Amino acid sequence: MNSLKTKSIIATSCLCLALSGIAHAEILTFDFTGRLIVADYQNNIIINTIPRNGPGNNQQSFTPIAATLSYDTAIGVGSSSLSLVMDNPFFGAPATFHDISMTLQTGTNLITGQALVDWNSNNNMPLHIEWDATGLLNAINYGLKVGDKLSGTNLYRDADNNQIWEASEWVMDIGSATPYSDILQDDLLGLPYYSLQGPAPMAATSGSLGIYGGTGLDGIRGYFDIGSGNSMYVTSVSSVPVPAAAWLLGSGLLGLLGLCKRYRA
Repeated sequence: MNSLKTKSIIATSCLCLALSGIAHAEILTFDFTGRLIVADYQNNIIINTIPRNGPGNNQQSFTPIAATLSYDTAIGVGSSSLSLVMDNPFFGAPATFHDISMTLQTGTNLITGQALVDWNSNNNMPLHIEWDATGLLNAINYGLKVGDKLSGTNLYRDADNNQIWEASEWVMDIGSATPYSDILQDDLLGLPYYSLQGPAPMAATSGSLGIYGGTGLDGIRGYFDIGSGNSMYVTSVSSVPVPAAAWLLGSGLLGLLGLCKRYRA
């Protein structure tokens, strides 16, 4: 086998592998529930929910959240339809959190993004968010199907399609992280363990920063824990088409290889 032919085979193989990797990428859509903890720049928790009293009458400080989320496994970019209005105690004016966007940081399990906040005629103020997405990424690497459920550190597959996830349908431990907001609740409110939300497929980290810019909400932080103590449900899985540029590059390279073979012949 001559050198050119060997190089042609290697180049063709590498190209096919690269294109097949792109072709198998997916866009995943989830319905999720979770919790939001709001704090100031000193991490003093702002309680903004109807009190829910448990043993010892300890008030829980989270706000339930629920929405949809999409994530592109090819480029590590996602978004959420979440829109949430929080009233008192935002200094006399409601605050609306909306339009979450997110991007996977290369070589890490961290997803960074932002939510936009409207308050007191200040619109679309960016709130920086960061998640430890270990649980979500492990589940994606395993392979997800419509009907799968990510809850805490567990992945369940609804084998009989009855929308009830029995213990026998447990698939794996996805290794979700514990949210930073759990630490805040425990340390600052002295809440017992029963009230903490537990691991989440997308767990807020201390890297979730605040709003700044002299708006009156400077330093307000939002810790969004997605799937925390609740769940992420896979509602759709769709293939990501291979970008046109990749196909053009591939066809061009294969054409060049063909010309080389003809020239050598």
